[in-house]
Amino acid sequence: MRHLRRTLAVCALAALAIGVAGAASASATEYPLTGLPEIGRCVKAATPKTGEFKGAKCITKSKTNTGEYNWAPGPDGKPGVKVRFLSPSLVTTGGNKINCTFIFLEEGAVTSGKELTFKKVTMQGCIMVGTPFSCFSNPSEPGTIESTTALKGEVGFIPGSKNAASPWVGMDLKPESELTKTVVEFFCGEANAAPIYQVALEGSVIGRVKPLGKMVETGKFELLYKQKEGVQIPTAFKEGVEDVLTQVTTPILNPLAKKTEQVGLASFAEMEIEEPLEIRNKQTG
Repeated sequence: MRHLRRTLAVCALAALAIGVAGAASASATEYPLTGLPEIGRCVKAATPKTGEFKGAKCITKSKTNTGEYNWAPGPDGKPGVKVRFLSPSLVTTGGNKINCTFIFLEEGAVTSGKELTFKKVTMQGCIMVGTPFSCFSNPSEPGTIESTTALKGEVGFIPGSKNAASPWVGMDLKPESELTKTVVEFFCGEANAAPIYQVALEGSVIGRVKPLGKMVETGKFELLYKQKEGVQIPTAFKEGVEDVLTQVTTPILNPLAKKTEQVGLASFAEMEIEEPLEIRNKQTG
């Protein structure tokens, strides 16, 4: 009997160890390498036969570190980047909607393997749906919104992929400065007249970015921002904090009637970087 108890105890410990190892393995598969996802490029090793990778795509590693290439995070000499959103729509959880023809993120740069910055935002053809009002920075230019609040885009893993070894990557767009939560601020009302509403978009918004795991020679990436009934899809990076966009709408003549609602952005966007780069989402080998 004593021998049987010892045997059962050993089996239980072994099962526990296998379970822990399995969980660690699953975690390692889902989050392949610390530091990923990362924007970067494959470069020729400064000293021959000292590179981490064998080929010019930085896919196959050299087990002896005698390859010809290395992975380098961030851009080289041309960090410029711009983004164009096509037919963007902002929908609140209360059903209010602002539609635009375009949104441009301009004067941008890839600043590291994780972040991009934009110094200017221009929104065109913007209207408050269900009203006769256009939205603007200046009532003499109805439909046009211009902002110099600096924004940053941060890459991170997002849910959605059915292949844990190849997770999806998203870009979280937010104010560059931690001293403000305002992404963009504008007015809505009749052209060439005093505005009726002041509108502020605050917080941040996440969308999917692709392609992943290969050098984009044209420097063009795709962004897809999705929402459902005012709730962004997704609302956070994997294992990250909730990260959403809020719309604050204030009637000019009745500030006490201010309304704060969660808002989702729906749009397809094109992101063009001056030089060929890759967004790496998984470990190479």
